[in-house]
Amino acid sequence: MAALAGVTIVYMVLYKAGQVIQTGFLWDKLPLHACNLAAVLALPAALAGNRGWAQPLRGFCFYGGVIFSLAAMAMPEQGYDAMPLLSVNALGFYGFHGLVLAQSFCFATWGLHRPAWRDLLSSPLILTALALPVHGINLLLRATVYPQANFFYTCGLAGNPVMEWLYGLIPVPFLFELPLTLLMALLCGVMLLLSRGMEGLCAFWARLRPARRPSR
Repeated sequence: MAALAGVTIVYMVLYKAGQVIQTGFLWDKLPLHACNLAAVLALPAALAGNRGWAQPLRGFCFYGGVIFSLAAMAMPEQGYDAMPLLSVNALGFYGFHGLVLAQSFCFATWGLHRPAWRDLLSSPLILTALALPVHGINLLLRATVYPQANFFYTCGLAGNPVMEWLYGLIPVPFLFELPLTLLMALLCGVMLLLSRGMEGLCAFWARLRPARRPSR
């Protein structure tokens, strides 16, 4: 799991380095979006062993990685939606988010994290705890070297119907995203129920299979 997380981080660094070389601008490529942080946090989550903070972090990497990567690929930023699939930027964008999605599922399928009801609280809390300092970085960058800084989209996201609706409802940067924590908790609950349902099906199938006779 740590090796897969390391590969994902290296892929992200190469992808962003290539973009910096293309554009000559560094500040908009900082790894501060939700998928970037889920990819980075997967490495300590994989190496944490049985430490107390390991399971909440693995839960965030599982739920958050799946939700963030699918959302990014289903509703890409302007510029990525019409990009040729085999272009360098498209391979970087979809390749990276595909790796985040794969490593997120691996936390559950490889037995490192068993989804639990407590995840419905801990994962949205971790997301909020990450978004708050990122918003502070956005404000700092906007006041200095990068006036368009908008990591985590804490200042809104034009063209995204959900974010535009929320910003119209709560026209305050960062605060308008807080209802998304409730949506994340709901999606975590759906994923948890699906996970438990798959466990039940596997157990039922195991009971149906005839027991193997011991070899002589």
